[in-house]
Amino acid sequence: MKRLSLILGIMTMGILASCSTDEFDTNTTDTMDDAKLNVKGVLLKRIVVTVNGGTTVTTSDYLYNGSKLSRINSSDGTYVTYTYTGNLISERTFYYNGTLNTREIFEYNANEQLINYKRLNASNAILFSTVYQYNSDGTISVAGYKGSTQTASTQTVNRKVFLLNGQVSKIENYTISNGTAVTETLNYAFDTKNSPFKDILGFDKLTYYDMALNGNARNVTGITTVGATLANSGNDVVQYTYNAQNYPVTANKGSIVFQYFY
Repeated sequence: MKRLSLILGIMTMGILASCSTDEFDTNTTDTMDDAKLNVKGVLLKRIVVTVNGGTTVTTSDYLYNGSKLSRINSSDGTYVTYTYTGNLISERTFYYNGTLNTREIFEYNANEQLINYKRLNASNAILFSTVYQYNSDGTISVAGYKGSTQTASTQTVNRKVFLLNGQVSKIENYTISNGTAVTETLNYAFDTKNSPFKDILGFDKLTYYDMALNGNARNVTGITTVGATLANSGNDVVQYTYNAQNYPVTANKGSIVFQYFY
């Protein structure tokens, strides 16, 4: 399930929110001016996820203000709202059956690079926080902490992101097992087509916010995982079909099928 979720990324709003646990338009930008930002872009309007041949079918509808994503409504009773500061996604809020569940806060540096992430509960208590450090060799170090205190005792995520031509090519996860340092390496393969999320404003800045890589301009076709043991290693593959504009219309991974509508 771990590697599967990495490849497929946003399945439904419920799955997205649960993976994050390890609104109608809310921005103030003038609608007519913002619409000019996406003159030639292709915006994702709907994802339908079918599991086990129809045992479970979930539909998620994407709503926009120009090229800014404002809300995702899911047929499972959940929805997510997006807030922008300028052209950057600054907040994402999750609701279940109309009730606020969690909020995500994104902060950037002067180069519009993601530097801080926080997840808060409905009472605004910090559940998880992440710091992104940009290294001189072009890699990004990611440190994640449980709660609001960022110390060695609260750190739960320690990874390094490697880029190739601006796209994530490899992620190394560093852990301690039985007192021994362990490295898990994920090598990513991509197609040369367009990601469904490519033209959503601000998504490219969140490429390595998590390990689903939805912000990438291309589609993940496979992940080869090299773990400390054979049981922790493996290879996952996703097969796509595309439309005339080279955006995927379906993605297939075993018993799960995605349909994309634009």
